Amino acid sequence: MTVITKVDLIPLNLTMRQPFVTAHGRKNVSRNLQVAVRLSDGTTGGGEASASLAWPDQNQEAMRRALQQIAPLLIGAEIRRFRSLSADAWQAIWKFHTAAAALECALLDAYTRSRRIPLWKWFGGRSRSVTTSLTISAWPARAAGQAARRAAKQGFCHLKIKLTGKDRDADLERVMAVHRAAPKAALWLDGNQGFTPRQAIGFCGEARKRSLPVELFEQPVPRGEWRSFREIEREGKIPVAADESARSAADARKLIRGRAASVINVKLAKCGISGALETIRLARRANVRLMIGCMAESKMGISPSVALACGSGAFNYVDLDSHLLTVSPPCRAGFSTRGDVLSIRPGNR
Repeated sequence: MTVITKVDLIPLNLTMRQPFVTAHGRKNVSRNLQVAVRLSDGTTGGGEASASLAWPDQNQEAMRRALQQIAPLLIGAEIRRFRSLSADAWQAIWKFHTAAAALECALLDAYTRSRRIPLWKWFGGRSRSVTTSLTISAWPARAAGQAARRAAKQGFCHLKIKLTGKDRDADLERVMAVHRAAPKAALWLDGNQGFTPRQAIGFCGEARKRSLPVELFEQPVPRGEWRSFREIEREGKIPVAADESARSAADARKLIRGRAASVINVKLAKCGISGALETIRLARRANVRLMIGCMAESKMGISPSVALACGSGAFNYVDLDSHLLTVSPPCRAGFSTRGDVLSIRPGNR
C-alpha cells in the first residue's frame, strides 16, 4: 500500500524574461506556488499554481492558505485514490482553482510515477510531440516586431499577440509590425476581455482590410458576454476562442450548448485535469475545436499540460510557451523544446 506521507508547499518566484503586458495589466515577476506530494515508496509528484493578471485573487499567499486547509487531510491516504482525493480538494477550495489544479496535478504525477506510467501515455499516448505558438505581449509596435523577428528565426510558425482594446491604433500597429517581421507566421489575437463586441468586430474588419493572416481571436470580450461570440465570428469572419468564459467543464458545456464559440481554450490552471478531460469529451462529441493554454508556469509546471496535449491529441491550437517567457529553475521536466516543437523526452515522461 502506497500512501501520502507529506505535502510540501514551496513559493516559486519566476522572473519574466520581458515584461508581460495584457489588457489586465503588466507584471515582471510571477509569484507561483509549487506543490510536492511525497509517497511512502519515495516517489514525489509535482504541480504548480501560477499567479495571473486575470485572477488577482489567486495570489501566492491565498493559494498557500487554501492548500494548507486540506494538505493535512491527505496524509495517510492511499495514492491510488487520487481521483477521489482530487475531487474532495476541488469541493473544498473550488474558489482557488489554480491551487486545486496544482494539487490535482501533483497527485496524478505521484500516482503515475509510483506506477512507472509515463504521464503522456496515461493521457492516451497519441503523439510524442506538439507544435506551440509563442506569445508576444502588448508592447509598442517596434518591440513587438523585434520579438516576432526573433521568434521567426527560432522557427515559430504561430504567434499569439496580446491586445488591450484600449487603443485600436496601437493594437493594430502591433499586429502589423508582427506580420511585417514574421510574414510567414499565422497570427492569433488575444483580447483578454478588453473589447466590446462592436470593437472586436471592427478590429476584425481592419485586420481583413490589411490581409493579415489572423486565424483566431481569443476572448475579445468580458467573460459574461459569451453570447456575443457568435456575432463576432459571423460579422468579423474570424473564429473566436473562449478562454476566461470557459473556466470549467460546466462553462464549456454551456458554451457548446449555446453554440457560442468555435474554439474552447483549456487550461489546467482553470479546470484541473478532471475538468480538462471532461471538456475534451464534450468538445469531441460536439465537433468543437480545442486550444490548450497555460499561465506563467515554469518548465516543471507546464509539463502536465505538454503531456496532456501530446497524449490526448485533442488540441487544434497549442499555446504552451510559459517556460520560454519565464526564467525557469532547473527541473525534471519530461519534455524538450526545439524551435516551436515540444517533444516528450525518450524514455521519460
